[in-house]
Amino acid sequence: MSKTDKRKKVLAAAASVFSTRGFHQARMDEIAERAGVAKGTLYYNFSSKSKLFSATVTEGIDEIIAKIRAQIDSDMPFAEHFRQLIQCNVTLYLQYSDLARIVFNEVSSGMDDEILADIQTARARYVDCVADQLKDGQRSGHIKDVNLRLTAVAIVGMLDNLCNHHLRDPSSVGRDELVDLLFDLLSSGLTRESKLPSNFD
Repeated sequence: MSKTDKRKKVLAAAASVFSTRGFHQARMDEIAERAGVAKGTLYYNFSSKSKLFSATVTEGIDEIIAKIRAQIDSDMPFAEHFRQLIQCNVTLYLQYSDLARIVFNEVSSGMDDEILADIQTARARYVDCVADQLKDGQRSGHIKDVNLRLTAVAIVGMLDNLCNHHLRDPSSVGRDELVDLLFDLLSSGLTRESKLPSNFD
């Protein structure tokens, strides 16, 4: 296994443990065992639990941002672009649900200010990524003249609440229904038209 793959495996194990136990109750030896590495190896790469938590959040968010940018085609008609943005974020939230649970919860005060700042900066990058995906729609007149960053904060909040609802009770709502609901709510509230038709360009 390459060093990169091993690091990803450690961060995935850390996300799982942090999401279920919280920062303070999570133990480095449990993370090491779940990742299949020695505890000494874990501490060699991450000198403290706080630094491991920071890497789990920041590198996870950056991976999600990279996937959003790679998967969304900005050349398609705006309605399709907008739906794809919502679908991509819902899919990634559910795929990275352990990470999402720790990213969207308030971070405990039991960490260094520098690490807290790194996590806040990573969260801001995700919000900025969502806002960036709306810029073309606003420039072309499809989206109202609103603060796109605040709009992205609202979208992320809705995404978190609805996806959490699905994760708690998967039988109550499907992924496609989540995408349809978010698209309908956001397209009717954000766009100048009452609703974006499927062939809107």
